[in-house]
Amino acid sequence: LNIEEEMLKSISINSLIRNTLVLDYLNNNKVNISDLTAYRLLAKNEVFLDEGKFSLQKVDSFSRQNGILPGKYVSSIKNDIALNFWRIGLNGSSFTTRYEVEKNFKLLNQTRDITFLKINSSVFEQDLQISEESILSFYNENPLLFQTERKAKARYIELSLEELKSGVIVGEEEILKEYKEYSENFDSSIRRSVSHLEIKIKEEVKEKEAISLANNLKQRLGLGEKFETLVSEYSDDEGTRNSEGILGISDGTAFPPEFESALLNLNEGEVSSPVLLNGSVHLLKLTDIQNPIPEDFESMKELLEEGLSMELALSKFTDLLEITSDLTFSLNNLDKISEEIQVKVKETNYFTRLQPDDVFKEIALLNMVFEDSNIQGGQLSDLIELKEDKAVVFELVNFQDQKTEGYKTVREKVKIELKNRLLEEKMIFLQSKIFEALNSGESLDTISANEGIKVASYKGIKRDSSLFPKVALSEIFSLPMSSQSTTFSSAPLPGGDRLIFSLNAINEIDQTISDEEITSLKQYFSKERSESEMVDLQINMQNSAAITLKNSSN
Repeated sequence: LNIEEEMLKSISINSLIRNTLVLDYLNNNKVNISDLTAYRLLAKNEVFLDEGKFSLQKVDSFSRQNGILPGKYVSSIKNDIALNFWRIGLNGSSFTTRYEVEKNFKLLNQTRDITFLKINSSVFEQDLQISEESILSFYNENPLLFQTERKAKARYIELSLEELKSGVIVGEEEILKEYKEYSENFDSSIRRSVSHLEIKIKEEVKEKEAISLANNLKQRLGLGEKFETLVSEYSDDEGTRNSEGILGISDGTAFPPEFESALLNLNEGEVSSPVLLNGSVHLLKLTDIQNPIPEDFESMKELLEEGLSMELALSKFTDLLEITSDLTFSLNNLDKISEEIQVKVKETNYFTRLQPDDVFKEIALLNMVFEDSNIQGGQLSDLIELKEDKAVVFELVNFQDQKTEGYKTVREKVKIELKNRLLEEKMIFLQSKIFEALNSGESLDTISANEGIKVASYKGIKRDSSLFPKVALSEIFSLPMSSQSTTFSSAPLPGGDRLIFSLNAINEIDQTISDEEITSLKQYFSKERSESEMVDLQINMQNSAAITLKNSSN
């Protein structure tokens, strides 16, 4: 497990915590997402369609094939929808003024003029003399820099849901019984896919006028105009206007009673008469009718067998977890536990934190192996649940702590480290000397002549210039201009070199920005601001919450 993987794991855990806090907040404030809302979203994915119609059986099949119980899968979809609504709400609450946009536009297009010196580390490297005595002395003074990695060798029992599943055999009788239950509980309710056009009743549009407009639009439909075109032009529903007015699917209970009653009298493709509802008038279009029928046994057999296998394996896995957890306390012996649960003990080769064994890649296990003195002393671990489908109990058979490597083995490494330290000291000394001269009023041209370092000037440097690396550009553009004295600073360059520069001018570009660009930049800046505010809010939630991490490798 390398550092990048550990960082990604930490980010994932924090993201999970923050999302959980948001969902808890939404739940406490009675923001609930219905199953039907989740089904509407899933119905947009062809994976869950059967001959163009939404199929709950395909949802069940998909979730089980991915090792997730259907109910849990739908629940995760509902959580995603709730989080998305929350984000959209925050995004909608952020705004940016025209003044801010124009100011940021000027900053983005600002250029700067600098005069600079480049200190090359290679100049010092040529004159650097490193004796054998100095190398040995540096080695003796810095033993912690030249230590071996800690190593461990472990014995373990791994519990795997996948292995249990492969050993499960489901009989024909059980499959038939499951099919019978599926048939008896099959929801054959007619499902209607609906789109709508909404006209809101307001001060300037009275009820009679809204109904009249709706009637007029229906007449235009009869003359051949497209429903979707009229929706984009006339509908007041911001949420559906840009998606052809699609409302979703109903089994007869999802929409208001006024809608459901009107839909009963429509054939596929027909549009209703105006429907009055809560200060608005609607035209409803019935786009599709689904009459679900149960699939035959042969079509369902493989899916049912898969589902039963997973349920049986899950049951066995849960029982095995409980039994093994109890045995770790009562027996406290890996071999005896192995005999009781009939799972073989396995053994690793020596591994390190940066190059772990496959089973020990999880941070929770690595922390136990390399930080817990009891485990390092040979104590049996608790049962550690790694994921939803795996768990492990282990003991170390050997642990090798860090020790300083022999001088002959690491001599070259010591020499390189010493050389880098000496170069850094010389670079820092010269930089300090140049800053002292600049503070006393000397110019970079004078310093250039005294030190034999070439001086150069660049004008009109942009923020995305290829002349310097990003870290140097960031320093150049963060430096404020002073009217009292020369403004100067430094920045690192690749290869250990340094840039020392004075800021000569800040150039503002007088460029007119169009209304279209203003709108585009407003949207961009508002999005950036809302995302920043969202992260701040999540962090504040996390800081104020009481959080306990259990099996943080999950």
